[in-house]
Amino acid sequence: MNDSISDLFTRIRNANLVGQNTVRVPVTLTTQSILKILVHHGFITNFHQTNNREFLVTLKSIIRELQRLSRPGCRLYVRAQNIPKIRGQIGIIILSTSKGILSDREARRLKVGGEILGYIS
Repeated sequence: MNDSISDLFTRIRNANLVGQNTVRVPVTLTTQSILKILVHHGFITNFHQTNNREFLVTLKSIIRELQRLSRPGCRLYVRAQNIPKIRGQIGIIILSTSKGILSDREARRLKVGGEILGYIS
């Protein structure tokens, strides 16, 4: 798989649509960082590494929308002042910054911009 972020989002979205409580995703540092953000903001219950190749993610049924914005063929970058806000403040934007992978709130607090990976609400 070339795009581990799209793969992660697709697996979570599909598992959520069919009502599964858990999903297995490949282990990468990027995936781990995104999963930590999702746990911190309450979109998934938890995750743990089952073997050297997979995380087992325990989902919550509150995820309504999960979408990849910046793609390998079309990158989307923003400055700290231009980070968009999610409608109704019920979601987060995930960014890849010089400080690591952060949520939009953390990026604004640290005043760093970066590549918009996707959003979840």
